[in-house]
Amino acid sequence: MRARFVVVLALAALVLGTAPALAEDPPRLSSIAAAERDIAPGTRACFSGAESGQTKALTCHYGRKGPRLLLIGDSHMRALSPAFRRLAEAGTIRVTLLIRSRCGWSSRPIKNLKAWVRDDCQTWRANVTRYVRRQKNVSAIVTHHRASTMPGTKAQRGPDTVRSWKVALDRRIPVIAVSDSPNWVLTRPSPTQCLRKNSAPREWRRCSADVGDVMWFDWTVPSVQLARKRYGARAAFRISMKETFCPKRRCRVVTPRGQIMFRDHQHLTATYTRSLAPLFERRLRSLGVLPS
Repeated sequence: MRARFVVVLALAALVLGTAPALAEDPPRLSSIAAAERDIAPGTRACFSGAESGQTKALTCHYGRKGPRLLLIGDSHMRALSPAFRRLAEAGTIRVTLLIRSRCGWSSRPIKNLKAWVRDDCQTWRANVTRYVRRQKNVSAIVTHHRASTMPGTKAQRGPDTVRSWKVALDRRIPVIAVSDSPNWVLTRPSPTQCLRKNSAPREWRRCSADVGDVMWFDWTVPSVQLARKRYGARAAFRISMKETFCPKRRCRVVTPRGQIMFRDHQHLTATYTRSLAPLFERRLRSLGVLPS
């Protein structure tokens, strides 16, 4: 009888919302080996640039309803794409992905020792321009690329980038530039290598870095400023990811719950970027791309 009374009290507490919260499982590191293989799924067909002559503007399409977005960029855009694909699968947006290895959406030639990499990138960009010019019912273009790919001064980044955006801005298609993720290329070891030696939750912070060491120049700032100056305040926007990746100016490689964020020294894991879908949905609504 007493046991039945205890059960009844417990059920009543649940109904009334007075039951004590269950303790969360302790933080646990996700699989390092899986993280290193965690490349954005469903993107192989539209990701070119590994071999000479691959200059066609290949596309991947996700979603069947909602405003249509074009996502343009390099391998960093590929890494970020699972967040937008998740929104497409939920029926929030339609996505067309145009991506190429080592080739961001700008007019400035990239830095690379191989001439064909530089030349093919320029040809691909021209094909992307032709593709954008032919498209209808595009609500916005989201662009994202590695900050260190292109040479030149910071002052050149704005004009060189907006020159590529012109095909969209002339048609009043807003461009949304997403700032870059941290890059551990100048530090050793890589995030996953560091986590192998610091796998306990209390040790994860040893693999983090000061924002000034792994995030350098934000190319989205001068580009968006110039686009707005020339085309108006609603022509271009930027989404800064600095606080997301580097809260309090400390760039993490693993979330507080143990989800590994990077698969190598600069590319985010697909599992982590899928978790960013709610953040991007909020940002797109605040910018008016999606209904508020």
